[in-house]
Amino acid sequence: MMTNSRRRFLSGLGAGIGTMVLAPSMTANIKLLEEKVSAVRGLPDEIVAQDEAFWAEIRKGFDLPQGILNLDNGYCNPLSREGMNDLAKHASYVQQLPGKRVESLYDEVTVPDVVGGLARMLGVPASEIGLVRNATEAMDTVILGLPMKAGDEIVCSTHDYYAMLDAIEQRQKREGITVKMLRPPIPFASNAELVEMYRRAITTKTKLVLLTHASNVTGQVYPVKEIAAIAHQKGAEVLVDAAQTLALLEHKIADLDCDYYGASLHKWLMAPVGAGMLWMRKEQMAKVWPLVPSPAYAEGMLKYSWSGTYPEFISAAAAKPIKFYETLGASRKEARLRFLTTYWRSKVEGADGVRFYTSNDPKASCGLGIFEWEGVDLEAVQKQLWEKEKILVQYMADHAGRDTRLRGMRVTPNIYTSTSELDRFVSSLKQAARQSSTR
Repeated sequence: MMTNSRRRFLSGLGAGIGTMVLAPSMTANIKLLEEKVSAVRGLPDEIVAQDEAFWAEIRKGFDLPQGILNLDNGYCNPLSREGMNDLAKHASYVQQLPGKRVESLYDEVTVPDVVGGLARMLGVPASEIGLVRNATEAMDTVILGLPMKAGDEIVCSTHDYYAMLDAIEQRQKREGITVKMLRPPIPFASNAELVEMYRRAITTKTKLVLLTHASNVTGQVYPVKEIAAIAHQKGAEVLVDAAQTLALLEHKIADLDCDYYGASLHKWLMAPVGAGMLWMRKEQMAKVWPLVPSPAYAEGMLKYSWSGTYPEFISAAAAKPIKFYETLGASRKEARLRFLTTYWRSKVEGADGVRFYTSNDPKASCGLGIFEWEGVDLEAVQKQLWEKEKILVQYMADHAGRDTRLRGMRVTPNIYTSTSELDRFVSSLKQAARQSSTR
């Protein structure tokens, strides 16, 4: 008899053991969070977003390194203390008896709490979600697995994530497909301008349109649904990279009208590093080849989750972050990150020579702010901020060797980042910019 597990072949190894140990329960941290949220329930999200005392209380649930200001949360978010404890508990549980407990953890926690939780967050059936290791694996599954032949087109842009572009270039070399690489303006004048650019590029030969929900190199939020409608009219399918929007921008899959959707869980969801997800429409599952050949019994999304023996405790540890996100509230979190982005940006954008990669419309970006500074060596500034001030930001340039014409600094605070910390960053940034000026 074969099991539905993504990890093992024999169902007899997966059931029964550990049920009492791993039964979901409300921990003290979640209960405290519920109390804090209850105290502000009914207040507008925009008001709560500016309540520094509220977010300082949220911060107490994280063990952050002393003396370091982390403004690179767009790379990976830290785990909460509860999440860290949960990860350690599950790792210990599995490693003591892996032959049985890899499967029991999958059956008792990962399937109901992680897959089920993601399905609830995104408004889709759990049967349409597969768990992978990161957004790259999710997206590359579709890019490399969708049947295409010479002459078929993929439409993408220089602002898409470099790993997805690597996969597209591999297919171009391997099968002779046509790649239409768009170069979006910086910043967009309007969403209509961007939609029109894709409208001109998508043809009846277009097989797949890659869309980044929010670009990691510009911060720009894309009008995905409008572009998807154009693609579908031409018979093309749409793959959405939601690595920078899952658990940051409140949305459902239906809001995007896409055919495939991939994301990392270790970014804004605050799950452990090494967790991701892939969603696709049920009717697409029969035609997309998995990255790793799956067992004969694997059907539906199970065949895309298969990767051989896997540290199941990483996936299972996403259960607490999902509960944290839902308890905190999607719109409340989004409002906080919008507020923080607007706060520090307003103190930087007036400087002579500064150009942000998105407009100052708050809806143009959320959480990610990227800017360049004429006459200032931002790469040197980034190094100085870390080495002298222990402020972590990211310098973005050339997008893995491609001529993107981007030379920017990316700043990504977290929900508990304080305005006083952002003031410290702005002050240190301006001082370092003066010292690194090339004028």
